[in-house]
Amino acid sequence: MMTTTNKVFPCYVCKQPLHQPHSDYMKLCISCGDLNKEKRNASHDLNGYTALVTGGRTKIGYHTALRLLRDGARVIATSRFPYDAMKQYMNEHDFDIWQDRIHIYGLDFRYVNQVEEFAYFLEQAFSHIDIIINNAAQTVRMPEEAYRTLLANESVIKNQLSGQSIPQLPKLEKSGINPISESFLPLEILANETEVTSKMTTEHHSWIALSDQISLTEMLEVQLINVTAPFLLNSRLKPSMLRSPHKNRFIINVTSVEGKFNVKRKGKNHVHTNMTKASLNMMTLTMAKEYKKHRIYISSVDPGWVSSLFPEKLKGKNTVQLPLDFMDAVARICDPIYVGKDDDKPATGVYFKDFMQVDW
Repeated sequence: MMTTTNKVFPCYVCKQPLHQPHSDYMKLCISCGDLNKEKRNASHDLNGYTALVTGGRTKIGYHTALRLLRDGARVIATSRFPYDAMKQYMNEHDFDIWQDRIHIYGLDFRYVNQVEEFAYFLEQAFSHIDIIINNAAQTVRMPEEAYRTLLANESVIKNQLSGQSIPQLPKLEKSGINPISESFLPLEILANETEVTSKMTTEHHSWIALSDQISLTEMLEVQLINVTAPFLLNSRLKPSMLRSPHKNRFIINVTSVEGKFNVKRKGKNHVHTNMTKASLNMMTLTMAKEYKKHRIYISSVDPGWVSSLFPEKLKGKNTVQLPLDFMDAVARICDPIYVGKDDDKPATGVYFKDFMQVDW
């Protein structure tokens, strides 16, 4: 890409000099942009497949669930705010086509007993599961006021929908799981952590925090949400995946470059989230050795750079043109499934970035 200083930037994907950008992707060369567009727009037949997508209310998780639904799959989506999620799905133009294939459950991954109960619930409620996409993750801890706002909005939407029959929102009372409660508020901060957390503002939060600026509570939260919950789902739902009638089954652990070891430069910030993504990658590498015997194939997938996590008041100072969007991320997440679903030996125990296997 040429600028007024005639500096040539590299292609986001292949890293070659970007002399002529793709018409739809200004940070990609023509070849990489064409592949990206092809993968993004491709359609696949997933009729008869059942997929679990965590974090299905917003961003990547929401669009992943939509793509799988439009490919014919039955989708089980989780969210801390299921009624808000349901309202968004209901607003989609083609909701009537797949409305009988979407199931939304309220679940907070910080409470691991609920996650395990949920897995056992799915064992009984569904004949089998073919795909698990561990997308839900906490990167930046939301302040209590933001949680309270979402919680209040959830109650409003619940009341709005109360007169309607919504089979897509199954109840989990048998499991003792209450999808709307005060438990959605952030875990209590320990008394001696108040000095650390008081420094977290709109100008400085955990994404740019150093290790001594991260509270123990937040460190534990990201471990529970980003690592422990995926482990429980992957392990407890193994019997359900073994019941799949399909040739191959898939687990996708959504990771990020922050969890890689083989990088030229490693930043000094957000060590706690870096740790969780590295741990998720080790789960992929280790668990794949066992699961492949049962034709369950596990991959870590980097969805690409689709959002900026700088604090709001600092974004103006760090303005960047993002190379990809959520649909591009979804194409990357789903690609191992599409490529491998009919393959004799699908890739497993590997890390995918931009549709290619790369080093850990």
